[in-house]
Amino acid sequence: MTASLRREERYVETSGIEATITKQFRLERAPTLMALKGAGPAIAFTRLQGTGTLRGPTLSVPPEDAFAFEVTLAPLSAGEIWVDGRSSGRNAAGPGDTYLFDLNRGTIADLAPPFDFLRFCVPVTTLDRLAYDRGLRRVGGLRTTSRGIPDPVMHGLAISLLAALADPARATALFMDYVALAFHAHILTAYGGLLGGGSRAGLAPWQLRRVCEFIEAHLDGDPSIADLARECRLSESHFARAFRQATGVTPHRWLMKRRVERAKELLLQGDLELTHIALVCGFVDQSHLNRNFVRTEGYSPGKWRRLRRD
Repeated sequence: MTASLRREERYVETSGIEATITKQFRLERAPTLMALKGAGPAIAFTRLQGTGTLRGPTLSVPPEDAFAFEVTLAPLSAGEIWVDGRSSGRNAAGPGDTYLFDLNRGTIADLAPPFDFLRFCVPVTTLDRLAYDRGLRRVGGLRTTSRGIPDPVMHGLAISLLAALADPARATALFMDYVALAFHAHILTAYGGLLGGGSRAGLAPWQLRRVCEFIEAHLDGDPSIADLARECRLSESHFARAFRQATGVTPHRWLMKRRVERAKELLLQGDLELTHIALVCGFVDQSHLNRNFVRTEGYSPGKWRRLRRD
């Protein structure tokens, strides 16, 4: 399956979530991406950005067995919030302040534009499944807070997702899955009171060989963490840690490096169009190839080919 088809599927899967959140927060659009879709409900990332005039409180939605983290990306004025019908004041917040809501409890917020959040939504079943994969006990719940607390880690994860949400076509499954696993590991300790699982060894030689062969065979696709973990007979969270320990880079960075190496091979073989090379190597388009090629080699693909020929 090609990268474009996998990304099209991802868009179809998120469209319903986007529609619900857009209506709830009275927005024109709520860009959403999903991660860790291989087994059970996915983790969803959404940009909540309100501009213009006051639009009133958010709308209530049916209860959901999930938790939502909302990380402020810009200064937010004070307001009011209702949880299970009980009202409380909400102080002004700055970038990085993080709110945590149990979606089984009715929550309505009075948000006066402008506001800008990155929303992380994790189903309880996924929260517990990933904890089990790491050898940890069932979480049983998180410490919710509707007042907002500074969380530099959540802020950093939110910032890392902005480019992907602005241009979902360029967001690989490996990148989204890795961010989701980092998010899960952080909230277990910071909000769930669990200690992280003990460190394990990296990949065995046969596992590293299998996963590298799988990546090479699917450079033009969009493999996920679950796809690679399956080749190694490991859970997603164990695989992600073991792969980085074995190679020194994340699976996403390894994939992009191999795509650039394949592009270099094709550039030296003849006069193939850059648009064709980009698609064969799994990039969305020529500009996507150019950006990653310059990051790795310091030159654009066209200039790199001319220098090698000269």
